[in-house]
Formats: sequence, structure tokens, C-alpha cells
Amino acid sequence: MLQGKQIGDFKLLDELGKGSFGCVYKCQNIFDQSYHAIKIIQFASLNNSEGIVGELLKDEISVLAKIDSPNVLKLEHYFQSKSNCYILMEYCNAGDLEKYWEKKGKRLQEQKVIDIIIQVLSGLSELHKFNIIHRDIKLANILMHNDQVKIADLGFCKQLQNKDMEVTLCLGTIGTMAPEVARYDSYGLQSDIFSIGCIFYQLLFGELPFDCSDVKVYLSAIRQQKIEFYKYGVVIQNEIKEVISKMLKEDPKERLTFPQLFQYSMFTKIQNMSKVSQIAQKNVSKIETSRYYQDDGMSVLKQNEDVFKTQQNQQSQYVESLQKVNIINNTYQNQENVSKLAYELRATQSLSQNQQPIQNTLEQLKEKETVFKTDRTYNSIQIKSQINNTNSLVNTKIQQKYLYLQDALQFCNRTYSEINQIQFENESKSLIGKFMLLKRIRSESKSYLQDLANYPELQGLKGAFLAYIQDSEFYNVLNQIRGNQNLFANLRQEYNNELQEQATGVFQYSYCQALMELHTQIKQEINKQAENKKKKDLVIVLLHIQKCMHFQDLCQEKIEIEEEFFNIKKKNLIDIIKQVQF
Repeated sequence: MLQGKQIGDFKLLDELGKGSFGCVYKCQNIFDQSYHAIKIIQFASLNNSEGIVGELLKDEISVLAKIDSPNVLKLEHYFQSKSNCYILMEYCNAGDLEKYWEKKGKRLQEQKVIDIIIQVLSGLSELHKFNIIHRDIKLANILMHNDQVKIADLGFCKQLQNKDMEVTLCLGTIGTMAPEVARYDSYGLQSDIFSIGCIFYQLLFGELPFDCSDVKVYLSAIRQQKIEFYKYGVVIQNEIKEVISKMLKEDPKERLTFPQLFQYSMFTKIQNMSKVSQIAQKNVSKIETSRYYQDDGMSVLKQNEDVFKTQQNQQSQYVESLQKVNIINNTYQNQENVSKLAYELRATQSLSQNQQPIQNTLEQLKEKETVFKTDRTYNSIQIKSQINNTNSLVNTKIQQKYLYLQDALQFCNRTYSEINQIQFENESKSLIGKFMLLKRIRSESKSYLQDLANYPELQGLKGAFLAYIQDSEFYNVLNQIRGNQNLFANLRQEYNNELQEQATGVFQYSYCQALMELHTQIKQEINKQAENKKKKDLVIVLLHIQKCMHFQDLCQEKIEIEEEFFNIKKKNLIDIIKQVQF
């Protein structure tokens, strides 16, 4: 037992339980006396199961770092010693949901269950937004802080590359595990919906919906779909029966999706509506609210725009003006938010008897409109100034294109230098990724020379692009690949075709594929590093490779090289991890 031991600034108190891969303790900061939870994992355990444990731990840390939801346990810090790694998390004072449920006699009131499930779905929807699958949702893995519910123990979680991706590793707990997982079939995000359906039923009826004495019995019960809603004297509304039944479908394609779930009146509170939306909600029935605000309210409001026309001319003018400004300033990030406010305002004007909250909202919209108008005027002056300097808008765009391209190539070249400093266990595997990066720099530089003949005003950029073309490193790496008989013999055809100066028609695909493989290789190197500083340097390289993969996006804006390659080293490791796609 480690009670009383001090780790960094934290003193260990009570043992809270054992997670998937480590022991969890309550701890106290010795300086500010605040309470936290800390998971302690021995490095020796990370080699178990052919490295799977280490991969899962890495996924847990990266996922927790990215998620910011009141219904998902928050990661506060991550650090290491020579023998252990430590995950510091927020402390929940009411224990887990399983213990709470047991204290209540394993039966909770219907409305209390709905409130809990709403919060669980809210947390899960945030995970699914990032294509993160939890894989072990059960009462013991849901914590409570006062009356707030938080999804915890993401030790089995996995971030998928896209929402339709599936995995095959069988993880979870029989009783809440989706049937496709128990059968060792491939599965995706919908497996989590099945698990929530199981705990929804369990909280109401005091037991799980399907016999889970062994896997065969469990799968057979799910196949028969005999879900008992009439036992122990428990009476629930028909809508809940329908929701649970559809969440527990054997075929994941037949289960309710989040948009379908949110159409049910009991789940309308799960949507994060703005204050304007909430005003409207107070003045309509639950059915009307779900109709107006499903899919964030946008599609229905747009389709029924005439219904929400204002009765006050001043308000109508501001809404229309705001939308016009919004269209003109379509490059600004808050365009969608302003559009949403405008449509919500129309809804509220139609639905609310009390106009005072609308006046308050109008003042906010006026301020946003003023800012947008100012930005638009400033941008207009900037563009006119550029046109006057070059006497040609086309030439200005060409200049801007190659100034941005110059920045992007400098970014790629610095990333290449970072990769070159990594000591790979198998250097030959990194050669294709490095070659593709150099080929991108070289081919894009040649496109500049082709345009130079038509646009002499680009002459000032010639030195930088010419230096990339004359760099001998391209041929050095190319010769290393051709000289490595084992690598060259086993090279995939698409890579083999690219071993030349001229880019093929599928270069973009090969380029992305090679950088993805290099990305994976560096992640493996991170797992081998015990020192936080070296781990941090490698995570920064991952972030830079990730941006190089999206090269066209890299060419769309001015890049602050100092910020990207020097100031980033001053940031906390967790803050950097949040930006990386693991």
C-alpha cells in the first residue's frame, strides 16, 4: 500500500480502486491542499500482451488530453519516474455509479435514470465527435461528483481514423459488451450505444438485460431479443422501452444513432443550446422543442425560415444585415455561430412572448456586426493597397500564393531536419517518408520556376526556391533507398513508381501514405522513451509531420516559423499532445 507516500507535489491518500492497467489513489496537493485522483502504472506492465497495454495507455492519455467535457473525467497532468508513469485526474467525491446504484437498492427512479443517461450520452457524444470509442462502458466506469456524472477509465478507448472505421480487438465486459465485440467481429462507434442501452436497463430494473453467465448464453439471449420490461413491479413509459429496445439491437446498423436519440423528448436537454434557444424552449412544448432544435436546430430553422419572420422591423433589419455581413466575411471562424444566432433569434421572436431577452441578444449581435464590418473594411483597404502596388489583382494572388508556398516548404524542410535527428531502431523504414517529403519540396519549387517566366514580379523569391532544387539531399536519400537491396526489393509498387524526379498522378496519395507510416514509426519510438524531454521532442515532430500531410492546408496561410519550431518547445507536453492525431 502506498498511502502517505509523496509523488512530486502530491501526497497519496486512500486507494480508490484498480483501473484497467493501474491502481488509482486519492491524493492531495501539498501546496494548495486540493484533491485529485492519480493512476499509477508500472512501465513493466506496458510490455504485457505483446505491447497492447502500452498502446492502450497511450490512447488513454492522448484521448483524455483532447476531451473537454463536464461529463468526461478530466486529465490534469501526466508525468513519469524511472519505473512508473502517473496520470493525474480530477477527483470525484461520490464514487462510481455502481456503488451509488447499490446503495439505492439497485433501483432508481425513472427521472433520475433519465438524468444520468442524458449526462452519459453527453459525455459519449463528445468522445464520438473525435471518433473515440470507449469500449468498456459500465456502471463501475462512470464516476459521480455531487450530482454530476463523468465517464471514466478510458483504458480500453481507441481513437478511430474516421467515424466509419472498425477495429477487432475484443475488449470490454460481458453483460454490457456489444455482441459484435463478443463474437470477435469488427466493430465501431455503435458498440458504445449498445453498452449504454444495457446500463439504462440495469439502472431501472436492478439487473442487466441479457443473461451473461457465459459468452454463448449471452449471445444467444441477444439474438432472441427477449427484453423483459414487465418485472419486479417496475413501470416505465413506453418511450423508454422503445429507446432501450432500439439501443440493444443485435445488428449495429439497426441501433439508434445520436441524431435519432436526440429526437426523443426525454433527451432534449442533452443539446447544448444557447441562451436564445433556451428562451424559445420555455415557450413551446417538448414536442415542438425537439422539432425545432433537432440537428442543432439549423436544418429545420432554415427550411422553415418564413415561419420565424420577425414582427418588429428593427429586429428584422438587424437579422438580415447580420446575415449579409456574415456571407461577406465567410472566412471567419465564427461565421457558423453568427448564422446560428440569427436563426435562433428568428425562432425566439416567433415563439417568445417576452421580448426583453431578445433585446439583450440583439445588443450582442449588434456588437458582432460592428466587429465584422470593421474587419471587412480593414480587409478591403488591405486588398486595395495590394492591388495599387502591383496594378493587378491576379498578380497579387500569384505573389501571395508563392509567399505562402515558400512558408510551407520552409515548414517541410525544417520538419525533415527534425526527422533526420531521430535515431530510429530501423533507419531504412524511415527513408521512404523522408524521400517523399523532399520530393514534395522539390516538385513544388519547380512549379514556381514554371510560373516565373509569366510573372517577373516573382523574381525576388527565386533564391529560396532554387536552393531547394539544388539541394543534393534529394539524391542522397534516393540513392540510399536504391542501395538498400532488402528495402528496394520489398517496396510497394506505388512507392517504386515515385523513385524519380517527376511526380506521378497518384503522388499525393503516396505522399500521404508514406508520411502516415513515418508518423506511426515515430509513435513507436515515443513508447521506447522514458525521458519526458525526449518524448516531448518526438511528439512535436509528430505534430509537424501531421501538418505536412495536409500540405494544401499548409499553403493557405502565413506560417509563424518561430512559433511552430521554437516557442512550441516551451509548451506543456499535454498541450502539445492535444494537437496531435494519434
